[in-house]
Amino acid sequence: MPQDMGGPTGLRVMVTGAAGGLGRAIAEALHAEGAHLVLTTRDADSLPRAAAGLDRGPEVVTAVADVTNDVELAKAVELATARLGGIDVLVNNAGVPGPAGPAWENDAAEWWHAMEVNLGGALAACRAVLPGMVERGRGRVVTISSHAGHTRWPHVSAYSVSKAAVNKLTENIAIELLPHGVTAFSYHPGIVDVGLGGSAAPVQDSDNPWDRRIVSWLDAQREAGKYVPVTEALGNLLRLIRGEADTLTGRYLTYEDDLTALTAATGRG
Repeated sequence: MPQDMGGPTGLRVMVTGAAGGLGRAIAEALHAEGAHLVLTTRDADSLPRAAAGLDRGPEVVTAVADVTNDVELAKAVELATARLGGIDVLVNNAGVPGPAGPAWENDAAEWWHAMEVNLGGALAACRAVLPGMVERGRGRVVTISSHAGHTRWPHVSAYSVSKAAVNKLTENIAIELLPHGVTAFSYHPGIVDVGLGGSAAPVQDSDNPWDRRIVSWLDAQREAGKYVPVTEALGNLLRLIRGEADTLTGRYLTYEDDLTALTAATGRG
């Protein structure tokens, strides 16, 4: 297991897709707890949004790094190493919803793009960050996943399949990283009113009837009280980042899980 890196205070955490939505919420929570941040966004125009209001306290480094661009990711890690000395925790947050509708009717390129971003992007960020973690003999990777990847989400197959693949990627790299003191988790934060689940999601005014069907389903979940407050969604994520559940490496975990009980059940907590 990794060496204890303590709580978020002083940790150097890289968050991909940090310009808004859940990524921005993660950045704010970590910054409030004293973590130094490396925030990546897809383009230069969104960099100011990522760092807005985080100009006091721990250092915040921003970098343009599309997760489908290995060169940009490598440069972001180089910048983080120069400014902060390295990265202790990677939060793979960048993602896209992919097309809606029957899989055989989806645009093939759009369907595959969701795989390239959600799965390929997570792997690319790992390729950029993990060599430094392995060299130091410690580190954590938390990849944002979804219940749609744990079970299924018909008519949103690209998103569902990509998140299922993320879960399996996590299981595999966690075993590969065991000798190096680095842990890996996939984490489902629940349906939150930011990002893909937000009321201002891009599909809100779509001409695609399947997109409107997703909006209707999300509205029904909100009315049924199944949305998760962002602070609650971040609770277990922050615990994973702190290292409180390192013995659960490789697991798919959710905002609902009792991490204390699960850790104790491993017999090593």
